[in-house]
Amino acid sequence: MGHSSSIALGIALNKPGTKVWCVDGDGAALMHMGAMALIGTNKPGNMVHVLINNESHETVGGMPTVGGNVDFVQIAKGCGYPVQKAVCNEEELAAALSEAKSSGELMFIEVKCKISSRTDLGRPTTTAQENKEHFMNYLRQCT
Repeated sequence: MGHSSSIALGIALNKPGTKVWCVDGDGAALMHMGAMALIGTNKPGNMVHVLINNESHETVGGMPTVGGNVDFVQIAKGCGYPVQKAVCNEEELAAALSEAKSSGELMFIEVKCKISSRTDLGRPTTTAQENKEHFMNYLRQCT
């Protein structure tokens, strides 16, 4: 439930030659909705904002959100995202991701899904500090 959309915006604005994919959750988006207004105002053409809407804070135990009662596509539109859509199945998701991959416009994709996790999902094998260092090194290589 971090600030991934704000971080993605900063990267997109500072690395215009790099496609920036932000994967966000409905709970985080609800808590940081102001970030969507900033993103929509700046309209970085190299950014794709993917919102996974499972109507829960799944990463912290599955606490319910009001994500099922919120029209995130209309919020994205109101915030100024030029392209916004919701997808409900794998075919729609594949098409939206393909479009986003080749698009030169800011795009918002809401993925409506159920709460679930893989039973064999592994735990992190690196520390937060190592992850930060790897991420910063990667960003230094981007244009």
